[in-house]
Amino acid sequence: MSLIMKRHYIAMLVLVVFSFGLTGCDLIAAQLPTDSPAEASSEAAPTPDSGKPDGVAQSFLNAWMEGDYTTMYGYLSSNSQADYTLEEFTSIYTTTEETMQLIDLEASPQSVLLGPNGDTAQLAFRVVYNTLVLGPIVEELTMPLVYDGVKWGIVWRPSLIFEELAGGNTLRLEVETPSRANIYDRNGEWLVSANASTVTITAIPGRVGAAYEDQMLDLLSSVLRMTPAEIKQQYSGQPDDWVVALGDADAETVQANWDALSSYSALGFIEKSGRRYYNVLASHLLGYTGYIQESQLEYYQSLGYTGDEIVGQSGLELWGEQYLAGSRGGILSAWTAGGQYFGEVARKDPQPAQSLYLTIDREFQAEVEQALEDAYRVGSETWVPNAGGAAIVVLEVDTGNVLAMASYPSFDPNVLHPYNAHPLYTDTYISDLINNPLKPLYNRATQGQYPPGSIFKVVSMTTALESGIFSPNSTYNCTGVWNETGDMVRYDWREGGHGTLTLTQGLMASCNPWFYHVGMYTGQQSYDLLPYYAREYFLGQELGLEIAEEPGLVPDQEWLWEERGEEWNLSDSVNMAIGQGDVLVSPMQIAVTVAAIANGGTVYQPQFVDRIGLIAEEPTIVMEPVILNQVDASPETLAAVREGMRGVVSNPLIGTAEYRLGTLEIAVAGKTGTAQVSGEGRPIAWFGGFAPYDDPEIAVVVMIENGGQGSGVAAPIFRRVIEKYYNLTVLSYPEDWGNPEEFDFGDEVFTGE
Repeated sequence: MSLIMKRHYIAMLVLVVFSFGLTGCDLIAAQLPTDSPAEASSEAAPTPDSGKPDGVAQSFLNAWMEGDYTTMYGYLSSNSQADYTLEEFTSIYTTTEETMQLIDLEASPQSVLLGPNGDTAQLAFRVVYNTLVLGPIVEELTMPLVYDGVKWGIVWRPSLIFEELAGGNTLRLEVETPSRANIYDRNGEWLVSANASTVTITAIPGRVGAAYEDQMLDLLSSVLRMTPAEIKQQYSGQPDDWVVALGDADAETVQANWDALSSYSALGFIEKSGRRYYNVLASHLLGYTGYIQESQLEYYQSLGYTGDEIVGQSGLELWGEQYLAGSRGGILSAWTAGGQYFGEVARKDPQPAQSLYLTIDREFQAEVEQALEDAYRVGSETWVPNAGGAAIVVLEVDTGNVLAMASYPSFDPNVLHPYNAHPLYTDTYISDLINNPLKPLYNRATQGQYPPGSIFKVVSMTTALESGIFSPNSTYNCTGVWNETGDMVRYDWREGGHGTLTLTQGLMASCNPWFYHVGMYTGQQSYDLLPYYAREYFLGQELGLEIAEEPGLVPDQEWLWEERGEEWNLSDSVNMAIGQGDVLVSPMQIAVTVAAIANGGTVYQPQFVDRIGLIAEEPTIVMEPVILNQVDASPETLAAVREGMRGVVSNPLIGTAEYRLGTLEIAVAGKTGTAQVSGEGRPIAWFGGFAPYDDPEIAVVVMIENGGQGSGVAAPIFRRVIEKYYNLTVLSYPEDWGNPEEFDFGDEVFTGE
């Protein structure tokens, strides 16, 4: 509702309750009702009688609520109009309203006193100023009126707005903004601190010795969380005697590496304090802050911001703005024309900002991000040159709580905070960030849209068993070639096929013909079966996350017709059964699917925030698990899917990932995925699984854009995450990791494992 509409609405309510029939020549006091009778609500509001003082006053108040200053001015007495021009009158109102940050106002008469001669009156009225920062300000005022023989007029002065405005005083508003709150992990370890100690590491190019440069860059890389090449770029080509800022690091990280860092004479250290993101962790989750942008100004001003604040621009910094920023307060005061303080008009104390306590574990988050960084370093000679970005998601299967989430490549939110900017490298960093083809600001974990490939077969197996057509022990003879629909020859990922397999074994081996077979028969029963069960796992839908997400796509008959004007056929069901065609998912959605299979069918909403509150006090908000759905599948069906996923990593004969995960010290289950992409790029590498197998606690999903085979590239990263979480022996990544010979793109159609 607009300001004018609000004021008009309030004016109509006031007109309903005002009585205009005052009589008598003696001094009369009439108390006017403030609440309208119920029976009057359906009656038309009476028109104020401008021939009476209360009618003039009411008309003046009505015009004020509508912001109609010209009409208001017309009700002033002749002497008042002589004292103030329309422009001066209007300016006093508009300036005062802007100063107090007025949203709207409610003005209502209370009582009227007629003078003994009948030519003067005093009208008591009540005005409520609804303001952005101070909230409602209530004033009880008295309006004098005079009769000049022709009409009643208001003896106006600025004190009819606030008494403190008498004598030419003006208002000032001092806004008090609480300090922005911190963000902590689940254990109370800080992830974002409003006043953290930070060290800017600098270098003097002329002092960097060639003999030790590589060692120095390796050390700086671990401290600054930047690649050696990115660091060297900062000082290369600069004058020998310049002091070049390389980047910021947390004081505790610098202290832990002080002996090594201080041994290099080329390096310098400048300590400061300010809002800091710990070790550049979880940047896509935490987000970053910045000044209010022009496109955001109207929205934030409607919330009481002045417009020059720093606010959350993405991630939890954006989602949690109402908590992290606290509630603004302020003091509205009157000052004389000579600039002297006159007195306080209104006050509202600010409410302290509340910290966010997340579900993630800081140490484990660092280990997950390091697992990705190490993977890209070790695979730099094999799969990495052709790969894009990557993502890892780790969920608690029985709550939906996110224990870790990483998107690669990452970015440094510290550089994006206005107070942390260093002109020597900030502009270059932001330019590189924007122009980087891998799009570091893009959160692949929740916004990425990818074909799932064979990891979708857990959905297809659910569909097959619930259709009643198949059982876990149903068999199919896989020859390596499939053409049951007669429209197109399709191939297994293994040349020559897998032979005769049960459906459960078909999942273990990720046998494509088996699932083509499933797609055809379930499609013959109903084209809607596969889409239905995909949505049961909440694929193709937004999960309601605290941060930006994309819904993905689960195509069906209606979508295909509306999007392309085509009718669904068996080939669409066949393609969908192996996670190809138009199916698109995010790594987070696949993690939710794996978690639901692990816990017996409950689809939990992933949550990043555990609790919200003031430091050292009981939290004001405690998040509870949110159930999005209970999968429409029997316990026996889900148990069979879990058994098949266990065989993927444990069956030495047919398990697609047994050679990668069979020696793990803890029993796990999972599913590989190698999803075909358009063009000549390598497939998307997927692995999703849960642990421990007998009593599932966590679900882990790894996705590598154009990484190649899920078993070859994604499974070792999954293994590293499991090893770190359960403190197991950590194996090195494979030396021949992602060797090009691993990839066999088939003859006509590559379908993946």
